[in-house]
Amino acid sequence: MAKSRLFFRAKGFSMVELLVALVFTTILMAGLASVFKASLSTFYTSGEILSSARRNRMSIDLLGDDLNTAAMYLTDLSVPPPVVPTNPPFYIIPNVLIASAGTSDPQRTDELYFYLDQPVPFEANLDGAAPQQTAAELLVAEKAAVAADKTFTIECHKDAYVKQIKAGQVILFKDDWEPAYIESVKPPTGTKVNVTMGTDPLAQMTGAGSAGLPKAKHLPFSGVVFIQPAQMVRYHIEMLQLDPQNAAGVPCLVRDQGIYIGTGFVPQQPQQIITENVSGFKVYVSANSGVGWAGLGMDASVTGFSDGWDLGIRTDLDTQLQNSGRLNYQTTRGSEHWFRSIPTLVRVDVTTRTATQRTEYSTTPGTAAYRDFTQSLVFVPRHSGLTMN
Repeated sequence: MAKSRLFFRAKGFSMVELLVALVFTTILMAGLASVFKASLSTFYTSGEILSSARRNRMSIDLLGDDLNTAAMYLTDLSVPPPVVPTNPPFYIIPNVLIASAGTSDPQRTDELYFYLDQPVPFEANLDGAAPQQTAAELLVAEKAAVAADKTFTIECHKDAYVKQIKAGQVILFKDDWEPAYIESVKPPTGTKVNVTMGTDPLAQMTGAGSAGLPKAKHLPFSGVVFIQPAQMVRYHIEMLQLDPQNAAGVPCLVRDQGIYIGTGFVPQQPQQIITENVSGFKVYVSANSGVGWAGLGMDASVTGFSDGWDLGIRTDLDTQLQNSGRLNYQTTRGSEHWFRSIPTLVRVDVTTRTATQRTEYSTTPGTAAYRDFTQSLVFVPRHSGLTMN
């Protein structure tokens, strides 16, 4: 008798079922990839936007603090420092070409200059008695000055403060606000330092004697302040090699500082980077409470001290003052210290950009671009409008 044959149906998916599942999986993965790409793009762009806005805000805060020291005269509160018209205590040069800028970088920038007497950031005390004889006493006694007559011992309270005292600074005695030029500094002893007064190259500004002798005796333990006199500050955009993959460099808003000299600005201190990836820096001024802004709308080809500042921005200010200035303050001409006498609104526009170019920021499909953010600072600097006498 023949045995019956049993047939079993194979388990699993058929080829058609596998193909259908593969098609649906591919469609689903394509959708997930698109969502992931969009999420990733949003993550990067949001981070760049927040970073740019944060850098913008920080640079505005630093500028505001620094501009509050513009035209701060400390060595003599009644006599302004001597200046020359070609290098005044406050001025703006518009539309200066930026060296080595690439095609996607800012091409022109404003340059802001201002004068200040910079206080050293601590206060000390006169240790013990003042020198034995003042300049007047020596003159009456017909005696020659000795080292003790122009040497002071100063208690600085901290070692770090002692190291900041250098020859060339000015010391102010707070009991009568007498300035004295520091000719030399002896090695410190602990937190104390000996400073010797000498001939002040700016004697016509400080009123110090030709030999640096004190005009009056000072109270023991009275407060003293050290000042780095006659400083000039410049803000502008400069291309700096911060990224090795960017041969043209990164546009940065930088702060330079040097000693004020009549022949022009010469940086002497280490440069400070205020913020990087800056695509614009503009400075405007107003003498009519912001109704008009001198420099706003100026043709980009107008630049230089003569055309850009003297005949451009400053002339616009004079026009504003002729229409709205108070009596005896209807022009900036005649005194290079007009900034101290005329309340002046200063507006600074800082434009920062994202660190990288992306197609998401471009209005042209298929091309990459930066995204810019502009923030403005508008205020009257602390020492503007404070008349000298």
